[in-house]
Amino acid sequence: MFLQELQLQQFRCFADKKLYFSAPITLITGNNGIGKTSIVEAIYYLSYFKSFRSHLVSDLMQTGTESFFLKGQFRLQNLNEEHSIQIGYSQKRKSIKFDQKQLSSHRQVLELFQVVTLTEDDIDLIKGYPAGRRAFIDQAVLLANPQALQVYREFKQILACRNAFLERYQHNIDRTEFAIWTQKLLEISCKIQQMRQDLMSQVQAQVNELIEQFFDGIYRISLAYEPKLPILGQNSEVCLRAIEGLFYQERGLKRSLFGAHLDDLVFQINGQKARIFASRGQQKLICLLCKLSLILIPRGNSMKPMLLVDDFISDFDKIRLQNLIKFFISRQNQIIITAPFFDSGLQNLLEKADPDVQSITS
Repeated sequence: MFLQELQLQQFRCFADKKLYFSAPITLITGNNGIGKTSIVEAIYYLSYFKSFRSHLVSDLMQTGTESFFLKGQFRLQNLNEEHSIQIGYSQKRKSIKFDQKQLSSHRQVLELFQVVTLTEDDIDLIKGYPAGRRAFIDQAVLLANPQALQVYREFKQILACRNAFLERYQHNIDRTEFAIWTQKLLEISCKIQQMRQDLMSQVQAQVNELIEQFFDGIYRISLAYEPKLPILGQNSEVCLRAIEGLFYQERGLKRSLFGAHLDDLVFQINGQKARIFASRGQQKLICLLCKLSLILIPRGNSMKPMLLVDDFISDFDKIRLQNLIKFFISRQNQIIITAPFFDSGLQNLLEKADPDVQSITS
């Protein structure tokens, strides 16, 4: 896929902004605070219908306004097709159209308009909370298989019902009906855990291949999936007995204490936990490689996701930058990079390696 045109109206600091993209690699430069990240955020929003910066829709609206509008026009190179996505938010309602028609399913967009972002906050993939790592795993799953969206929806519904059951029937709980919800949560969690583990195996393989190709094999990275309750691959009766042992604690807390929503991912570098033993530079490299791996994982529809790099590589040394640029140029993915004005080194290296790089001043 290739994004050709992006329009932002009353979005963040932009009253009305249009950008046109014409090259596989685009460098967007500008002073801090003038909207480079907002451009990346708008593209991300068109794919995922949410922001990676804020959960509040009000934060996305230009100051003094109560609405915003985004539109992206893109083409599929392998099919020679053109499509458009537009999202409007007004009067506390969101309207999403695909090719001028009301969108019927998010999967329709995920199958055709795929985006991977790399931002400074991604260092939290190593240092942050498990929720961020689960989000990374699930993004990998959905990029590789958008049909999995339905599995995640079912999981959320089942989890919500089981939790509601725990809250509603504190003292007189129907254990038979509760057991049905427990079985459903167990089964759907096993499905998600299997999808996650399969994808993490692919990510790990891609990460280490990238290290061999572009970073002289200096590290060995491993990704270990850690379920809160190890149920995958276990006998269902054994699992259910372990879950039954959580009942009184669950009833007291009014929430489920097992399931895919509680699992975590541990990154290791040369056999040691990256969160504890890796330097900040090493942690940043792991984040970079994990995100790059998401655009390399094979897809059934030959989709090539767009990569958005938001001021993440400005502090890399020259050799690491050259290796990274070599990787960018070797890909057929569309890549958009943002950097501050003063980072002339990155711009010079990009233009020297690829004279066709498009430069935009934000």
